[in-house]
Amino acid sequence: MSLVWLYGSREDPSLVEEMQSSLATDFLDIKVGSITHWGGGGRNYQYFIQLTAENLPKGSHYEYTTDGYQGYFEFHLEAEPDDENFKRLKKIGIRLTHALENTPVTCEQRGRLPFGNFYYTYGGIRSMKDFVDRFKELYNIITPNLNAIDKKVVEVTLQGNPPQSEEPLNGPIDNNQEVTSEIMPLKKVMGLKLWLPDYQRDYCWEERNITDLWKNLLKIQKDKPFHLGTLILHANTEKGVYDIIDGQQRLVTLSLILWGLGYDGNLPLLSAEYTLPESIRNIGNSKFIIKSLIERSENRDDLLDNILKEVSFAVLVVNESNLDLAYTFFNNQNSKGVPLSDFDLLKAHHLRFIPGKEGGQAEHMAKKWNTVSSLPPSYGEANSLARVLGTHLYRLRKWMRRKDSDENSYRYVQHEFQAAPIIPDIPPFGEQFRFYEKIQGGTHFFVYVETFIQRFEQFCKLEPVKLLRKNLSESRYETFADSIETLLFGYYLKFGNQYIAEALFCIARLMALYRYNSYAVASSGVGVREFANNSEIILMIDQATSPTFFLAEVLGKFDSYTNGDYPIRTGLDLDEARGVRWGIYTALRNIFRDPKLEITDSYILYKIFEEYGRK
Repeated sequence: MSLVWLYGSREDPSLVEEMQSSLATDFLDIKVGSITHWGGGGRNYQYFIQLTAENLPKGSHYEYTTDGYQGYFEFHLEAEPDDENFKRLKKIGIRLTHALENTPVTCEQRGRLPFGNFYYTYGGIRSMKDFVDRFKELYNIITPNLNAIDKKVVEVTLQGNPPQSEEPLNGPIDNNQEVTSEIMPLKKVMGLKLWLPDYQRDYCWEERNITDLWKNLLKIQKDKPFHLGTLILHANTEKGVYDIIDGQQRLVTLSLILWGLGYDGNLPLLSAEYTLPESIRNIGNSKFIIKSLIERSENRDDLLDNILKEVSFAVLVVNESNLDLAYTFFNNQNSKGVPLSDFDLLKAHHLRFIPGKEGGQAEHMAKKWNTVSSLPPSYGEANSLARVLGTHLYRLRKWMRRKDSDENSYRYVQHEFQAAPIIPDIPPFGEQFRFYEKIQGGTHFFVYVETFIQRFEQFCKLEPVKLLRKNLSESRYETFADSIETLLFGYYLKFGNQYIAEALFCIARLMALYRYNSYAVASSGVGVREFANNSEIILMIDQATSPTFFLAEVLGKFDSYTNGDYPIRTGLDLDEARGVRWGIYTALRNIFRDPKLEITDSYILYKIFEEYGRK
């Protein structure tokens, strides 16, 4: 075949046959179409020929075209905007364009945006040998990328009726226990007759909530259980359903996600009817967001499999006879508009230990708890309840037993302050409301919490505490100041405000050794808390019968540390005059040179002068 027939000045009907014959050996699936002219004014040398294959996505094909000087191969992704396949081809085109960025193939989007089609061009054809070679090269570039992308791009509809499983749903089981609990896999949860009671709030999740859940689901790994919080259900035996007290938002969103991923098992909540305009709007918005998230995701089959096999919940079921308790759970949950916290679960846990009906001690303790739960923020966004139980007492109790304070663990506050086990025939006695004593179930816990909240609020009014927070309030110092405050609160619980300014200096000076000698620390504060634990400061406080013994021991501890792994004794020894370490030094200097800080001990005053200069 001469060059003139391939891209020359006159048409040759045998050209198509020779093209087909040249490709037949290596490309049995490729079908060469007829010649179509695109030039005007009798320019017969301007034509194109489409090459199709059954395994290509609908709306795509290869094309040979010539301008009379040389030939080109193109791969086309073409669909009309009203074509149901258009959106899918557009997604494939965008991903394919990115995939071919570093190849010799030229990528172009033509047509009016956003409906433009995609064209991938590879030229330089001047002979039949070029024709075959260039097609092989383009084919081997396009095919593996297209196959990989084609498997990833799906259209998620989330329209119409969700799938109806033939598996029966499980109704409530009668039992005599007020509250039962069980770790339950997601598939089993979806197999329950779940129902949204009339008193349940509307579905209100927005994009942020949905994407946060989605990001968590993407972290799931095969054979690694993934706990997704607590669900609270009410066994409504009259209706034969499980009313959802807490967990509606998560369960409805998970149901939509499972539907979008192609799950064909039980999804009972997708049969629920929402009548309020806001709920209907939020459900529609959630479908749109979930559709977009799934369509952008990869390995959807693996994701669905991991969600079904690895996701589980701690499911609390309130018995039918305790409808009042169910309402208590619900009201507590919905008055805040957030999922039940560790503190909500502790309330329910300890109320179970108090005998009596409505109007008795249990109701009295519940009201006291509600009062402390609704206290305004006392530090950042945390109120005194969260600050006392969730931060200071939790750490102090752990450090008293030389254990790490793992504040990233699931439900760590709930687990720490649950009732300690007892021997049934030997009643507990002798409580003294020390922070490290065992937690008794019921009234003792509520009084214990109230006692330490009162002590904490008095502690917060002290000038040393105010100065600590004022000067170390920046976020980059927060974990450092936080641990100092915990240790100082431990001192206050033992000795009150006696020599508390001196105690602040001794604690902060020792804790600063860790930061001065560390160029980088974890933002979560793990290293700072580990240092506080290993310093045994809280053990020194507990064993001291007077502030003088504690202060002397901490000063001695400082000297022993600086002889070993912590050579930088003071901020004045730092090899910087800026940065976080220097910032901590200057913040401490501002505290201990503040005239409002009353220090009476002459030896401590000398140490302050030595470290920070004269007030």
